[in-house]
Amino acid sequence: MGHIALNLFSIILGLTITLATFCGLAGSLWWQFELLDHFRWQYCWLLLIPLLMGLWQQQRWSLVWLVPLALNSALILSLAWPTQGVVDSSLTGPSLTILHANIDHQNRQPTEVIDYVDSQVVDIVFFQEITPTTLPIIVEQLNHYRLVAAEPKTNSHGSAMFVPLDSSLEIVQKQIIQVPNYSQRPLLTVDVRLGETIVSLMSVHITRPGNAGASKFQNIEFQSVADWSRRQIDADKSVVIIGDFNSTGWSQRVRKMMVRGNLKNSQQGWIWQMTWPGNLPILFQIAIDHCLYSPDLITQQRTIGPYVGSDHLPLTVTLSHRT
Repeated sequence: MGHIALNLFSIILGLTITLATFCGLAGSLWWQFELLDHFRWQYCWLLLIPLLMGLWQQQRWSLVWLVPLALNSALILSLAWPTQGVVDSSLTGPSLTILHANIDHQNRQPTEVIDYVDSQVVDIVFFQEITPTTLPIIVEQLNHYRLVAAEPKTNSHGSAMFVPLDSSLEIVQKQIIQVPNYSQRPLLTVDVRLGETIVSLMSVHITRPGNAGASKFQNIEFQSVADWSRRQIDADKSVVIIGDFNSTGWSQRVRKMMVRGNLKNSQQGWIWQMTWPGNLPILFQIAIDHCLYSPDLITQQRTIGPYVGSDHLPLTVTLSHRT
């Protein structure tokens, strides 16, 4: 009896994950299908369960689970190999190191996040989910960084930018924009000089697709951010977009946005750097915090920080111009 129940569980699990695998490709048809597009990593290891159980019981038909496993693996592995090869920092121009940290707006005492950021040596820090309560705490407790710009909000839409106290980074301009222009989410954008080039940076926080309306608006946001990127590139600027995208790099929406905005993904070659939920093991995490950039830039280094009390793990990326 136990053998039959185990076999039935294996089949149901395999069928469920297979259905989710293919439904995730039909995200344009229904917003809940789009959500299924993000858990490819989980589908891979879950499919191993019915596959191995079937092989153990010498059920040759269980090889059918290789089909959805191969599809999910292909989507994930599209980010596995760096397109630029090994980067020799001695052969590149000046670099720019950016740290993105989501502190969680419900975290009224973000001491762990602050201590972590203060221990890092970077050129720019972008905080997200900054509130009127947490901003003064961060300004007071950061010993090595000073505030450049901030737009605190009582919800999760607030953001702030810091640079080192002794920073020589030239800030050409900074502004708060809405993308699209009727959005209620203020986005912090900054132009800085890197060598002979102006780099336009955006700290982005894309809408969470929790219902049909939010999912539709998220798609509009991706298109609008991509159009913003194109405008900066057309103005002969480099582009860096970093933040919480609430989507994975292998999802159709992010891939379409990258094509539309002429953007590259810094996660290329750093496939296992998951960021959310920060307090769970990697088997249950996905990567929804990203750094995308224009093709004239390359990734020198990319790291994910430890769990620091937020639901997101910190992301640090070092970029430089191609030579």
